[in-house]
Amino acid sequence: MKRDERRQLRTPCGLLMCVASFLVLLLVVAAGEAADPSAGYPSRPIEYVSHSKSGAHMVIAQLLSDIIEKEKLLSQPVVCVEKPGSGGAKAQAYLFERKGNPHLVLGVGTTNFICGPLLSKLPFTYKSFTPICNTCVDGSVLVVRSNSPFKTINDLIAEAKKRPKELIQGGSSFTSNEGMMGRTMQQLKGVQWNFLSSKSEGEALLNVLSGDVHFAMLNPAEIIDHVGAGKLRVLLAASPMRYSEFKDTPTMAEAGLGIPLVTYRGIVGPPDMPDYAAKKLEAVFKKAKEHDRFKKYIKDSLMQPFWLSSDEYGKLLGKLGDEYKVILKELNLLKN
Repeated sequence: MKRDERRQLRTPCGLLMCVASFLVLLLVVAAGEAADPSAGYPSRPIEYVSHSKSGAHMVIAQLLSDIIEKEKLLSQPVVCVEKPGSGGAKAQAYLFERKGNPHLVLGVGTTNFICGPLLSKLPFTYKSFTPICNTCVDGSVLVVRSNSPFKTINDLIAEAKKRPKELIQGGSSFTSNEGMMGRTMQQLKGVQWNFLSSKSEGEALLNVLSGDVHFAMLNPAEIIDHVGAGKLRVLLAASPMRYSEFKDTPTMAEAGLGIPLVTYRGIVGPPDMPDYAAKKLEAVFKKAKEHDRFKKYIKDSLMQPFWLSSDEYGKLLGKLGDEYKVILKELNLLKN
């Protein structure tokens, strides 16, 4: 640097020019960060919405959020928020009204998530939301009393052919996964039986144990103790793969009884959620689901691990959406 230039820096004017240049540089950097919101994402806590105050949806939300916080997987906490009501519709509406929000996710089960808006003709469908990932799958098993003459699912189908409309399937609802699968099995095998709705899955279980119904398709966690006590027998697994707890029990696909309707437990974001947010949260949830605590919960709850990325989960929702529409139309529940 020349002597004149050094002398200029020592003058008030020169110092002001240096400060001004530095401020301009800061403004340029700040402008760059403002133009790239992903640089500081997440900038506030992530809301993880559940449509129920208890049950698997809330347990999964609380477990994942706790793992994320304790393992420091995000710079901001994940806060569980309850939005109960209307079978999940209120929670979905909450997200739908907050389009583009990068700090908001919802835990969903595919049946309510897809069928609810279709049956209620809501202003949104599963296609309105941003798929982030799927963590696990919740299936069911077909059970009979241990003293039932049905030793296999083929025994039950054969008896249904001999006695049209005499056998009774129990369940929580005719439009539940289990109710719809029962209808599908009847169509595939050319048989007919009746369906007895109950107020809850617990009541449906009692109906099997008391002999008020011939069989029911229930959550495996609900019935495993009764199977161990010799009160119930498992004939069929409505799940993507066999349950290790009932390793000799065939799946619906293996028995030629169609595709099982199971609850894929996934996570979605609002409509138009920024891609950087969806991808960041997908990566975070993927790490969290590998934690031993999450794996233990899945095993203890008799769910099955079933990870799907954002793209894979989106394709699954599309496939299931088409399948549910066909089933609902066949049941005369969807007119258009």
